[in-house]
Amino acid sequence: MRLCLFLLIAGVVDAVMTHLGIVSGFVEEGNPVMKFFIAKSWSYFYLIKIILPLTLLGLFSLRPFKGWIRTLLISTCVLYFSVLVYHMVWMILYLNTSS
Repeated sequence: MRLCLFLLIAGVVDAVMTHLGIVSGFVEEGNPVMKFFIAKSWSYFYLIKIILPLTLLGLFSLRPFKGWIRTLLISTCVLYFSVLVYHMVWMILYLNTSS
């Protein structure tokens, strides 16, 4: 359950940081699927970032993840954590260059 909650929080933080980076002109979205949804509306982008982890939470409440599915969930959390670290690095770089 904690891993699913982490993904939900990480998704929201990722979405906000991505939004700030794109609006400021410092970064571009690297994921073509997300780039498509951003072009349509930021609302779609945020909905996807929130609904997918909520779906995982719902599935987990029905039946806890075990075996290889849990391994995939842990791998996803590690990957998402590295994305958040990457976001923090470019935010720090942006703040240092804009002063």
